Amino acid sequence: MVNEDSHQPSSNESTEELSKIFTIKTQVGKEQNTADLINSRATKSKIEIPAILVTPELRGYIFVEGFDEERIKNMIKTVSYVRSMLNGDIPIEQIEHFLTPASAVAKIAEGDIVEMVAGPFRGETAKVTHIDDAKEEITVELFESLVPIPITVRGEQVRIIKRKDEDSEKKE
Repeated sequence: MVNEDSHQPSSNESTEELSKIFTIKTQVGKEQNTADLINSRATKSKIEIPAILVTPELRGYIFVEGFDEERIKNMIKTVSYVRSMLNGDIPIEQIEHFLTPASAVAKIAEGDIVEMVAGPFRGETAKVTHIDDAKEEITVELFESLVPIPITVRGEQVRIIKRKDEDSEKKE
């Protein structure tokens, strides 16, 4: 980081420039508890921690934004479930993909075979006939019904059993 002597940064500007993101290794399954404990400990110790990120995709690790690496290391020594803190900080670019939630319908395609995992049709299998990305809804036709009636459900209410492109690969 380059520090220009002629420019005096405002308090907001210096906060952004000096904060770093540290990776803390935790007991798997206790990431949220660890984040809560670190947050309360930081408040009591008057250590400024602007953000703590817990992601379900990355088990056993949390990210802590802070200013003083040594103070954070000393603070977490006695926090339950903390295993260690990785040396150095990481650039925000490496964790940006965790900051935007994934769409529930992003991995579903028309023609996929899905199983209903929630709602009144739970356990039924169906074929995806339409996807509404904006509403995160899909329209399916149940296999077991006598008359194919389109049913619209939320994307998180289904689990993909078989992808449409798997059929085309087998035919070739």
